[in-house]
Amino acid sequence: MIETHIKDSLLRLKDAIAGADAAQIKQSMGEIDGALAEHRREIDPQLRHFLKNRSYMKALALLQHETDIPKGRCAGRKDFS
Repeated sequence: MIETHIKDSLLRLKDAIAGADAAQIKQSMGEIDGALAEHRREIDPQLRHFLKNRSYMKALALLQHETDIPKGRCAGRKDFS
């Protein structure tokens, strides 16, 4: 259940970044940080690692069940990070 909340927050963050909506960016990041702090032990270790390091594109890719998540610095993906 927490993964669904995090995924929704990441999608809102992505849209906010695309729209340069500073207020929504701040709100979405706060939701993500709050979920991580409150549910740290429940969150998949790889997802926790991505969120802790603010690798938001990787976190979203993981939650969308993508299999080509690059190692390191997002291998040049510029969507957001």
